[in-house]
Amino acid sequence: MKLFALFFIPLCGFGQIKLEQKVSLVNNKVEILAPKNLANMSEEMWALKYQKRARPVLVLTDADGEINLVADLTPQPAAENQMAAFKDFQMAQLKKSRPDLVFLGDGVKTVNGKKVGYFKFLSQAIDQKVFNYYFFTVVDGKVLLFSFNCIEKLKADWEKTAEEMVESLKVK
Repeated sequence: MKLFALFFIPLCGFGQIKLEQKVSLVNNKVEILAPKNLANMSEEMWALKYQKRARPVLVLTDADGEINLVADLTPQPAAENQMAAFKDFQMAQLKKSRPDLVFLGDGVKTVNGKKVGYFKFLSQAIDQKVFNYYFFTVVDGKVLLFSFNCIEKLKADWEKTAEEMVESLKVK
């Protein structure tokens, strides 16, 4: 039995994605942990994927552009007690503009003392489905919106990691 444990336990942690990179945003008022294999997306890749959209404050991606973490401070004024209403509004807008979306879950939870709204859904890209995990909180009276996404075939590996990123969110 001991021999089995010696071989099995190291294998259990082998596939786990570790959050080893601390990312600071909004003049160091916000911290989030991310896997170290996510790096700043190049200007060329941003232009290819998102055409002329304004670049947000944070855009991390893997080498293949299949896994992305994006964050931007919106001009939307908000208070923490409005997170549920903001979540519901965002979901309703997405449902109107993209009836093909499949919602997988939503809610508001407290993370490190701050209210964080979130929702998850699948969307159809040009050639495949994409898993999306939106989460947001209030910083300086504005909504800080994060969007994590990966191709659907990577969802099983990355959904837990996305949840861990949400749980690592700290607003000072």
